[in-house]
Amino acid sequence: MGTDAAHKREHAIRLVQARMDQAIDGGLIRLRVQDQSATGRTITVRGRELLNFGSCAYLGLNTDERLKTAAKAAVDRFGPVFSSSGAYTSVDLYSDLEDRLHKIFGGRILVPTTTTLGHLSVLPVLVGPGDLVLQDHHVHASVQITSQVLVGLGAKVVGVPHNDVGALRSILERSAHEHRNVWYLADGVYSMFGDTAPVIAVVDLLDEFENLYVYFDDAHGVGWRGVNGIGHVLTETPLHERMIVIGSLAKSWGAGGSVLVFPNDWMADRVLLAGATFTFSGPLHPAELGAAVAAADIHLSPERDERELDLVERIDYVRERAAHDGLPMLSLEKTPLWFVRIGTPEGAIELARRMMRDGYYVNVSGFPAVPMGMDGIRFTTTTFQTLDDLAAFMDALATNIGGLVEPLEWYIEL
Repeated sequence: MGTDAAHKREHAIRLVQARMDQAIDGGLIRLRVQDQSATGRTITVRGRELLNFGSCAYLGLNTDERLKTAAKAAVDRFGPVFSSSGAYTSVDLYSDLEDRLHKIFGGRILVPTTTTLGHLSVLPVLVGPGDLVLQDHHVHASVQITSQVLVGLGAKVVGVPHNDVGALRSILERSAHEHRNVWYLADGVYSMFGDTAPVIAVVDLLDEFENLYVYFDDAHGVGWRGVNGIGHVLTETPLHERMIVIGSLAKSWGAGGSVLVFPNDWMADRVLLAGATFTFSGPLHPAELGAAVAAADIHLSPERDERELDLVERIDYVRERAAHDGLPMLSLEKTPLWFVRIGTPEGAIELARRMMRDGYYVNVSGFPAVPMGMDGIRFTTTTFQTLDDLAAFMDALATNIGGLVEPLEWYIEL
C-alpha cells in the first residue's frame, strides 16, 4: 500500500472511530439490553423501558413460543453446539430446513451461517480474475467487504450510482464485451434508507447482456414480503438462470442463519465444495436450526400472510403520517425501514436523544453506514408495535425534529 493510500485509510478509520465515539457518548449505540424476558415491543436500557423502533424482527416471530419450543427441543437433542465442520458432519435439522426452504424459494438451496459468510463463500469462487464487478453504491457493507476480497483475486470492482439503471447500462455497453463475466451486486431492500432495487429493469439487462450475472442481497426483504415470504426480489421476478439471491433467516424469519437460492446445481455445488466459509466456519447452532424449521412451517401456512397484512397496515400508517407531516424521509417505499435525514452527526445524535428521552429507541446513523452529509435516524416498523404506538411515535418525531434539519446542499457518496 502506497503512502497516500495508507494516509487515506488511516484518516477514514479515525473518522469512523470519531463518529462512533460521538454516538457512544450520546448513549445511543453499543448498548446492552437488560430485559429478563424479551417481549419484542420494548427493550430495557439502563433500567428504563423504551418502545423499540430499532428491531428487524418485522413479523414478530423472534419471540414466538413455537420457535422457542423448537429451539429448546433441538438443544435437548444435540446440545448448545454441534462442534464439527459441515464438510464432515452436520445435524439432520439442516435437511429439514433445506426441504422447507426449497418449497418456498425453489432453486437449489444452501444455508450459510450468516449472510456475510454467504457472500464470502459465493462470490470468491464464482467471480474470476479479470471479471468486472459492478456494485451499487448503497449495497450492504458486508457485500462491499467481500468486494475487497475480489479485488485481491484479480477482479475489477467499479461502483455504480445508487439504483441508476441508466448508468449501469452505459457501463455494460462500454465494457461488458471486454470481460469474461460481469457481476452486478445490489440489495433487494436497502438496509438504511428502506428503498428497493429496480429488479425488473435489472432482469431486462440480464436478457440483453449474456455474460451478466446478478447477486441480490435480500436480507431485509425475505420473510415479510411475497408468497410464503419469498422476499422483494423473487416477488418482482422469477429466479433468472444468471441470478443468485441471498436472504436472512435472522430478521423477519426470527431464527438465525441465511438462505442462498441458486438457479442451478453447478453454482450451488461449486460454492458448497469450494466456498471457504462452508468448510472453515462453524455451523448454525442447533437452537437456531430448530427455530428456523419452526419459522419455515409458519411461512408455509396462511398465518404468514396474515402477519404480512398486519405489517403492511402499519407501514401504510407511517407512510401517510410522514407525508402529511412533511418529514425529510429518504424513501416512502412500502417497506418496514425508514430513514429521516438530518444532515450532521450532531443533529442526528440530538434527535435520537430526544426520542429516547420521550421513551423511543431508534438507530442513529452516519458515515460509513450512510454517505457523509446524510446523517440521520433509522427506525423500523414491526408487528410488535400497535397503531397507538405508531401514532405516539410519529407525534414525537414531528415535534422533536424541529430546528435540526440541515439543507441538503452536499453529500459525499459512499
